[in-house]
Amino acid sequence: MLAGEVLKKFDFEGCELINVDDRSEPEAQLQGKTLCAENNILYLQNPGKGIQMATHTVMKFVKENRPNCKWLICFQHDTYPLTEGFFTRIGELARSGKIDQFGVLGFNMLDLGEYCLEDHECWKEGEEPLSGLALFHLSVKHTEQRVILPHRTDLVSSRPELYTEPFIAEFPMWTVVGINVEKWFEHITPTEDYEFHLWMPDICVQFMAANVECLILPKLYYMNNQHIKERYGIPKCSAGGARAGQHHFFGEYGPHLINFKKRWGWDYEDIDNGFPEVLEKYKGTLIDKYYHHDPTTGPLKSYHLGNY
Repeated sequence: MLAGEVLKKFDFEGCELINVDDRSEPEAQLQGKTLCAENNILYLQNPGKGIQMATHTVMKFVKENRPNCKWLICFQHDTYPLTEGFFTRIGELARSGKIDQFGVLGFNMLDLGEYCLEDHECWKEGEEPLSGLALFHLSVKHTEQRVILPHRTDLVSSRPELYTEPFIAEFPMWTVVGINVEKWFEHITPTEDYEFHLWMPDICVQFMAANVECLILPKLYYMNNQHIKERYGIPKCSAGGARAGQHHFFGEYGPHLINFKKRWGWDYEDIDNGFPEVLEKYKGTLIDKYYHHDPTTGPLKSYHLGNY
């Protein structure tokens, strides 16, 4: 997929691409190393297991070898940027210092219509739809409606005057995320408990517990085409694939939910299962503030960053 998708669809605009291998078969590792060498791509081997540990591997390399790098942008294998100058615009924000305080960046996800309906077509016509933006994990108690996607809720799209500016949310749509290098080392303890599923929600909760915000940038769009995976013999849906026993690609389905509740005290899929009992523990943090926030009145906080 690195050769067939990433190198064909991405314009890195001078940014460095780093590939982390997460326990591939020896033959696949050799292929990856060869491909990276041929295309001047840095190849790293994850000594641990899962995306959190792979991210930590990159973070340690960047801290030691790229001291001027402020942000790491993580793409899943079925995504690619749509907005022209995607990386340049993030770089300009980083150099301006306007996003130094945030731990995570989220963007505006589009697809071919399965979840985002006609929003991709609207975007191609020059509109700026509020599409796949975030998960209001604590402020919306209904499991389906807390995922800010057009086919599930109009909570945001029906209130464009409230959500057009960059705003903070509990979780981004984590198919593509930005992570602050400095904040990672200040607040994040990576774990192998989330091999693939919930790797980013756990990171965001760690940041929320430290009152470090996740900022959503609605004007920066990317495509999430899940069908890309099928070209390479990988199930389209990670959750469905894991439930069907495709552990090789996605890890086992289930332990991530157990580990999330064990670590944080509430059920990821039903927050009222456990959260009231641990609320006092998180008093004064963003966790507490989001839980008591009503997003129909707008985001907990928004920021004017100018033309980014």
